[in-house]
Amino acid sequence: MIKVAITLGLAIVFASLGDILLSRGMQQNGELSVHRARDIPTIANHTFRTPAILLGVVSMALYFGLYMASLAWVDVSVANPLTALSYLVATVYAIVAMRERVCFMRWAGIVGIVLGAFFVGISS
Repeated sequence: MIKVAITLGLAIVFASLGDILLSRGMQQNGELSVHRARDIPTIANHTFRTPAILLGVVSMALYFGLYMASLAWVDVSVANPLTALSYLVATVYAIVAMRERVCFMRWAGIVGIVLGAFFVGISS
């Protein structure tokens, strides 16, 4: 069970980090607007040259690999809800790293998610 906890814990960290890096990278790039289909390769080329986006994609790939590994050891009905803890981690990252403001209602929703993940965790 300890390897599952470590694997899912790392998966949560990498998923949250990936979200933050992708958000930061897209904010650096600015708004994407596609007017013609032929604009897509140029926009994709520009987007994927942004270091934060590349690191975000790598982080999400690591998350996916860790999540797949955890599915070899526990049921998806356990692993999937526990990865929802990434909402809490991503929100804390967003507050600290990106100076986002989080209102009471968002915190209430996150608390609900964390409680749900807690109940799933103790049931297995």
